[in-house]
Amino acid sequence: MLLLIAVNFSAANTFSQNTVQIKGLIVDEETGVPLVYASIGILNQPVGTISDTLGNYFFEISNENITDTLQVSHAGYETKRILLSEFIKQNDKTIKLAKRIISLQEIVLSNRSGKEEIFGRKASGKLMQVSLHNKNSAEMTVGSEMGLRVKTQSPALLKNVNWYISANNFRSIKFRVNVYSVKNNQPDSLLTDEQIFGTVGEYKTGWIQLDLEPYNIKVKDNFIITIQWIESKTDNENKPVTMIPAAVSFAKDTYVRIASQDKWKRMGIKLSYFVTVVY
Repeated sequence: MLLLIAVNFSAANTFSQNTVQIKGLIVDEETGVPLVYASIGILNQPVGTISDTLGNYFFEISNENITDTLQVSHAGYETKRILLSEFIKQNDKTIKLAKRIISLQEIVLSNRSGKEEIFGRKASGKLMQVSLHNKNSAEMTVGSEMGLRVKTQSPALLKNVNWYISANNFRSIKFRVNVYSVKNNQPDSLLTDEQIFGTVGEYKTGWIQLDLEPYNIKVKDNFIITIQWIESKTDNENKPVTMIPAAVSFAKDTYVRIASQDKWKRMGIKLSYFVTVVY
């Protein structure tokens, strides 16, 4: 059994006793409206979280991170970077994000054939399995993300995304689907300004599918599509368990990060995870 994310999460829990609490509110710069599920964390480090349904955020950093950079992002808004050494001196920890003004590059679909193509792994054998969350704490999982790099034949529309859960003792899991352009073999800009959410119901296992057609997401060439852990409910007395089958792959088309602004890692595995596009 391969505990991919659970192993990496241990790096986020090695803080010394000297820690600093970071908490505040993330809002729209113009209206002051709280931004729900904004990603916030230390740039390229496994430390961070996602704002709650009221726009509040809270996490702890080590003193070793004081010289690092805080990054905040949200679909439809400009990403913001702040020096932590300056930010922790502020009494008011409210972070204001400006709406993104520059439109995403238009992708034109012409002479659509209606042909569908599937990218990823449809098999669900359990010889190898990957943990979707921190092995000790679901709360530490918030913001973690994993997904697949895809190369299409020509411009296309996303139809659905699918993944297989082989074990699950959560009463509910809320996730977000993110679709990124690719730059330097890494996820870059989001290809939609709209947040895309789904839920996994009580202790559900088997294939999970999210319909993407209502979002009219156009893609071409290379893109990366991920699922991101937003929130969950589980029985406190039970150790959290969520697993997804996987297989060894030399392509390294699986991308993982264990905090909302962490550095992406390319993994030599194929998850039981696939996406359908329509040409």
